[in-house]
Amino acid sequence: MIYEAVNRPNDIGNVTNMPIRELRFFRELFGYPNLLPIFKDNKRFGANYDNAKQRLVSETDRLVEHIVEKDQDVFEQLLTTDKFYVFHTGDNEAMQAASERIRKIYDYFKDKDWENFELKDLAKHKDFIGEMKMRGIDVNRLERDRRYNPLNAFKTQMTSLTLRLDKGQSAAAPYNSFPAHGMANAPSRLGGRLQSPEVAKFFSIDMAHWDYPTRQPAKVEHRKGLLTHPGWLIAHAQNTETDPIHRGKWVQEKLLAGTIPDVPITVDAVIPEDPHKTLRQRLDAKTKNDYCWKCHQKMNPLGLPFEMYDDFGRYRTQERLEYPENLVMKVKDKGAPHEDLRDIYKTLPVDPRGYLEGTGDDQLDGEVADALDLIDRLAKSDRVRQSIIRHAFRYFMGRNEMLSDSKTLIDADRAYLESGGSFDAVIVALLTSDSFIYRKAIEN
Repeated sequence: MIYEAVNRPNDIGNVTNMPIRELRFFRELFGYPNLLPIFKDNKRFGANYDNAKQRLVSETDRLVEHIVEKDQDVFEQLLTTDKFYVFHTGDNEAMQAASERIRKIYDYFKDKDWENFELKDLAKHKDFIGEMKMRGIDVNRLERDRRYNPLNAFKTQMTSLTLRLDKGQSAAAPYNSFPAHGMANAPSRLGGRLQSPEVAKFFSIDMAHWDYPTRQPAKVEHRKGLLTHPGWLIAHAQNTETDPIHRGKWVQEKLLAGTIPDVPITVDAVIPEDPHKTLRQRLDAKTKNDYCWKCHQKMNPLGLPFEMYDDFGRYRTQERLEYPENLVMKVKDKGAPHEDLRDIYKTLPVDPRGYLEGTGDDQLDGEVADALDLIDRLAKSDRVRQSIIRHAFRYFMGRNEMLSDSKTLIDADRAYLESGGSFDAVIVALLTSDSFIYRKAIEN
């Protein structure tokens, strides 16, 4: 059976009823897991990119699951939601309890001279430490094992905690030192404890000053749907630059049901380097000629609005010109997770304007101010909805549609509209259709 509702453990040990094939469909459609093999430099990211990117994929999955499990206006929500998961397991109750626990530890020690504690001082608080189950501190050994010295573990945890709460956060992010579910009980999708708080850097969030929302998904500024999620933006970017061509190609083919021919073998498809120009300016110089523009006019205007994000998916208004001659100041190589360790370069203003054409609706087609404007219009388009349903047909049927499948696609679209935007209704319509039930004989 192709479609099966599977009860499976999710990232936090609970059970989700979301069918695994639904998640796989949206993974394939949006392609955000493709970010994993893309190499990016830690220095340019300002933290440990390799660790953070795994959590980024996991939290993108979690957002898709959240929307699909609600099963209302699914396509519109995937494209326009302004709420995201950032450094979160998905279990709101556990995350709230973890934050309250950290706050309780902070309030208990904040007026005590814990930075100068000796073992005898730590032993005076063993009952509280035991109750809070502070990591790496065995209270039973404090007074009976003279060789046991957990002072470093204690002070490291307190330093990590006060770094945030002394700066005025009303809620505390459960960092490694204070895992939400204990040492071994808060795995990400790829295993391990709740770690890599650097994932917040993709959203341009400073964890040292962020008022951490323990109940998520939560609103994030300058974001709207999966096409502005750092996971999608990185998956459709290059190692050191954005990629407006392939981002526009994705929108044209996946959402507008358009086609783009392969690059002619006579074309040198390389954007020229110029330390004094933005990527957009260099791209225009390369593609705005009669020979190239007949294809690029279907991609560039759809991809350039996403220039409001860099190749890590971070919101920006200025583009860093990362050439040696533009280096303003070199920054240290190592530091705390909340520090910005990126070198400083000269910049130029970002121009995120674009043009939407191909929705079939004159009210939607036209100039767009930026990616958020583009996404708002795409989400209202009948063609976009029908294009996603067509991709669902191909995925669940295992083949491309034919003219004889027209009724099946029309019925699936009607089922989505009449059910209030239920993706389950689309799948049921597809898998109870003649296109699925009957096979046609192959004529000799």
